[in-house]
Amino acid sequence: MSTFLAKQDIPASSTDLLSIAPLIAVIFLLLLAIVVILVQRYLLHRVHLLVDYVKGQQQGHVSQPPPTLLKNRDDIALLTGEIYSLLETLRKQNETLREQSLIDPLTGLGNRRLLEQRLEIALPMTRRRMAPLSILMIDVDHFKAYNDHYGHPAGDTCLVEIANVLRDIFRRETDILIRLGGEEFLVVLLDSDEGPALALAEAMRSMLQAVGIPHTSSPSHSMVTVSIGVATAKPGTRIDADSLIACADAALYECKSQGRNRILGRTVEGVLSR
Repeated sequence: MSTFLAKQDIPASSTDLLSIAPLIAVIFLLLLAIVVILVQRYLLHRVHLLVDYVKGQQQGHVSQPPPTLLKNRDDIALLTGEIYSLLETLRKQNETLREQSLIDPLTGLGNRRLLEQRLEIALPMTRRRMAPLSILMIDVDHFKAYNDHYGHPAGDTCLVEIANVLRDIFRRETDILIRLGGEEFLVVLLDSDEGPALALAEAMRSMLQAVGIPHTSSPSHSMVTVSIGVATAKPGTRIDADSLIACADAALYECKSQGRNRILGRTVEGVLSR
């Protein structure tokens, strides 16, 4: 046996084996420790990336997660994908809610909140650019009588038709179309002086009359008509939204007092009629 071990260059005694066993164990433990440290650092680095990604989404728009988080098909990649999917769903839901809060559900036009939001930007910008701005206050003539005679569903259909006429007339991307509520509409025209604003108001009034929605209960006309008050802020005029709307409302009141189915324009300096 000794001769066989000698030929194979293997230690002949267990004492020699025991003498190198601790060295082998130390080397094994060191390698194991290095592997554990590297794995921990890799995993912890990805966990920190995931935490930073989630924090970043709370501060702004939803973005794609770092590729490092998704390149391995492990629990971290799965969790990252689920978080991104959830954030994307929440973003779309929030955007839908925001749009719904600014849109009139019946006509699809903007509502009063959208008007306030847009005018908050438009009025200072218009003053800085020394550009005119006009708004049209539109009221459906004898609409209560229309609802009483034809019923509220027909009244809603009538309002939708009027909204469609507004879209046909006011096509610029900068035109702001609003349903204030009930049978009142408002249009904001940027870079529009009283002449073009009055011409567009007359075009809208004429087109609606040409559509010919029957209104047999109207005391003034057999078709649905509108009265439109136009208010214009001259270039450089310092005026707030409330004053501008009040000016258009005053012009609309004059339209009604003069028999309805007409337009009338006002500016800060005076009155323009047509």
